Amino acid sequence: MSATQTLYNVQCSFSEHRAQITNYCACIDCLRPLCPECIQEHYQYHTQSKTPAAIQSILNTRTNCEKKIAKAIEQLKKEYEQYDIQYFFNPDEILNQEISRMNEVKSQMIEIITIFFKQLENVLETKVKENQLKVKNIGGIFQRIQTVIDQLEILRNSLLNSSDPFQHFHKACRLDVKSLLDRYKSDLKKSIKSKELDPINVHIDEHKLFNLKNQLSKIVVIQTTDHDEIGDNISVLSKNKDQSINYSVQGLYNGPHHFQQKPSKQQMSNIGDNDEPLYGTMTNQDFQITRPNYFQGQHKFLHFIINKTNILKICNLETKQWMTFEIDYQVPEFHKSFVAPNGDIYISGGLIDQKDNRKESIIRRYTLDGKMQQIGQLTYPRSSHSMVYCNQAIYILCGYQEHRKMSLSLEKYNLNTQKMELCAPFNKPANSPACCAFNDRYIYKFGGNDENGQILLIIERYDTQTNKWEYIDPEIDQQESHKFHTIYQCSACVQINKNNIYVFGGYDNDDKGVSFSFLLNIEDNKHKIYQVDTKPLLYPEGFWNNQVIINDHKLYVLQNIEVDCNQIDEINRALLCFDGQRWSELQY
Repeated sequence: MSATQTLYNVQCSFSEHRAQITNYCACIDCLRPLCPECIQEHYQYHTQSKTPAAIQSILNTRTNCEKKIAKAIEQLKKEYEQYDIQYFFNPDEILNQEISRMNEVKSQMIEIITIFFKQLENVLETKVKENQLKVKNIGGIFQRIQTVIDQLEILRNSLLNSSDPFQHFHKACRLDVKSLLDRYKSDLKKSIKSKELDPINVHIDEHKLFNLKNQLSKIVVIQTTDHDEIGDNISVLSKNKDQSINYSVQGLYNGPHHFQQKPSKQQMSNIGDNDEPLYGTMTNQDFQITRPNYFQGQHKFLHFIINKTNILKICNLETKQWMTFEIDYQVPEFHKSFVAPNGDIYISGGLIDQKDNRKESIIRRYTLDGKMQQIGQLTYPRSSHSMVYCNQAIYILCGYQEHRKMSLSLEKYNLNTQKMELCAPFNKPANSPACCAFNDRYIYKFGGNDENGQILLIIERYDTQTNKWEYIDPEIDQQESHKFHTIYQCSACVQINKNNIYVFGGYDNDDKGVSFSFLLNIEDNKHKIYQVDTKPLLYPEGFWNNQVIINDHKLYVLQNIEVDCNQIDEINRALLCFDGQRWSELQY
């Protein structure tokens, strides 16, 4: 045995083996030291679980980990050096150049327009300074890359010199080099692109130069061009607004549309955490999914019902298959359906007569043995509402009532008594908010639309024990406040661990999908928004079916699929999965 190997003179944790540790399983789900007697048992474990083993000697594990870290350092340094000097620019040069051009024009004009040009100079100076601030952000990225390199150097030194390397093996094995590189490449490219997308130039129209009095404001225009906005000013039909209010979308939903699901984009990872650049690419404890599995029985699935049909589609999380059922009820548009932990599906509300704006009042329960039962009636029939399960009850809230009136009512179906109850009204009505339970006691309500179709930047909380609502005014870290703009409609949310609710996706005021996300942290009755856009969605889209299911420490949710003309594929959904680190789309 070499001198280096003697550093690892550690006995196996299984006392009956009484052997020295000689190997290590680098499988991401194991990361376990092994003695010779452990190896055969460990191979059997991987065979039974149908996962590949990655058993290597201690020396090979150390060598491979060191190579992995060295590669990350080398490639990060390469990216750092590539952008270090190339993309810094001199703002004074741009400012002087453009002001000089304006002064050449100004010399041809009479004195009355001097004030006009001074105003333009001020605007130009402001915009150049804004670009200067953007470039300073690139310097911040360089500093973060250097910080990561320093942390990797420390990890490599600890790995080579420590007499107890296992904790360093753990970190090195979990190091996702590709995600680490992709993250900083993406940050650099976005910062550089943001500069390139905001070029500053002064447009001078020589033909209108002498028509000063009427054409002055058209002669010299300071321009900034954002290429991402090209083509956005196209009139589109709303893809999620309820026709209960006066929107001109008649004829849009004359029946289910049949489209092929768009191909999935390959996105290997999300942008890493800003606060902890190295370990954010390994594991972010804030996003750790520790809540128990949602389902209590054998049925584990996601579902949706095609509008204006009796077709129920179920995605079985166990068999990984889609199944289609015909149910004894044709569901209306803007209904809501929700599955309880025992696998029963509850259907409520919807628009059953567009002309008279009449809403469905009957609540139905469908069981997977094919039985459809009317179980209750809403006091206030509604559409575009939300449903939440909390502590043996289904809560129905928000949406539009009849006569285009927004609802303030919260109604509850008690699963134990099988009776409907009216609860305390909430403070601000909303269309299609995101709602979820917290600690089996509270219901949180995020965003949605107001009566004018505008996004609501409002969070409310209902206490099921006291039957009271309250506004939530969360704190937000100053470093993240510039990234947080609003809370959207048709978002999804779920409690993922003891203190955090994860909110993601939705539609903005222009019905454009967003990939935006954040965490709401609740500790000692204090609320804080953080981790803003740290784990965005793969695709910017909303959720008509926004119930999120937790199963085996993963989140599952059905996202809308956008097709041509800004419409939504009525008969398909994208199945998304979040494992605590990144989002993926499952192709069943």
